[in-house]
Amino acid sequence: MSILIALIGSNAFASEPIDCFYSARATSEITLHRRCATVQRDGSIRILSRHLRNLDFGTDSLATLALKGGRWFYVKRNGQSLEVLPWDNGADPFADGLVRGRRRGKVAFFDRSFRMVLPATYDFAWPFEDGLALVCSGCKEEPVAPDREHRALVGGLWGYIDRRGNEVIPVKYSRDEAVRRKEQLRRR
Repeated sequence: MSILIALIGSNAFASEPIDCFYSARATSEITLHRRCATVQRDGSIRILSRHLRNLDFGTDSLATLALKGGRWFYVKRNGQSLEVLPWDNGADPFADGLVRGRRRGKVAFFDRSFRMVLPATYDFAWPFEDGLALVCSGCKEEPVAPDREHRALVGGLWGYIDRRGNEVIPVKYSRDEAVRRKEQLRRR
């Protein structure tokens, strides 16, 4: 496992296939599959053809796949992949047609064709809900004691954006105040 983390952390080329977790067509459970992908120099993955054929593609023609260390990807039938944020032990779900991924340490939004719809502007963003996403600048993730597995977002300035990236509620409030202002906006 430490070798895999070193390869991913350095974005070095993985000459040997690495293990993945995915749901195969024959089952609905996510299981370990040996030697299924390689990590490319840019950090993207290349799925070996026998594993690509074995992936369980949903009605949206996308499959999910994970690498050890918590990196989650959506995969198209042609092998193109998109790394997305992890969510509840899986890949971030699409919400209002968009999914979140990190680029240069910030959160961007992508559509089902893997086209970046909203660029990586904010340090964190929650999924869209009813056409708005809660975003922050300057917030930091901190482990939640005592389990250290879960993380909380602290500090920063918060607001809401719409699906075009417009700040409907400017990113200048505490999180609680931004949520309160959204509720007021919703009631109007």
